[in-house]
Amino acid sequence: MKKFAVLFFAVLAIGFAVLASAPTASAKAAPDEALVGLNTGDATIYGLAREKPLYLNFWATWCPPCVGEMPAIEAMYRKYGDRLNFAAVSVDDAAADAQKMIAERGMNVPVYTGDVNKIGMDYSIDAIPKSILIGTDGTIIAEHLGGMSEAELEAFLSKAL
Repeated sequence: MKKFAVLFFAVLAIGFAVLASAPTASAKAAPDEALVGLNTGDATIYGLAREKPLYLNFWATWCPPCVGEMPAIEAMYRKYGDRLNFAAVSVDDAAADAQKMIAERGMNVPVYTGDVNKIGMDYSIDAIPKSILIGTDGTIIAEHLGGMSEAELEAFLSKAL
């Protein structure tokens, strides 16, 4: 029985070593999209991610969790805007709705819109808010579905810092 236990643990250890050295799947490329600036200039996702990692947030004015996390996004924009690019992409039917909220709340984080149907399909957006981190190589670093507190958002962003 003792030999069996030693053999079992040896096989288990070898298995873990093999798994640890196995190549990881290649990172998923982020789709490029044209973005229309609502409180900033127009851009593309690749253009924003090229110079520094990009925090991309899909939201709408009619979505309570989206609106609820905007103060946290604003705080992180002030704190990390020199190290990360930020793009809050409104999926509202009317850009005027997002522009009204930008004005009412004095939002500074760059807010965009675009071809909402194409962006939604390309980024598999079936619920919002959805946050995505994109590296300077154009690959997706991390994704998060649902609203985040300031602490949760900061932990999420740390994956790209």
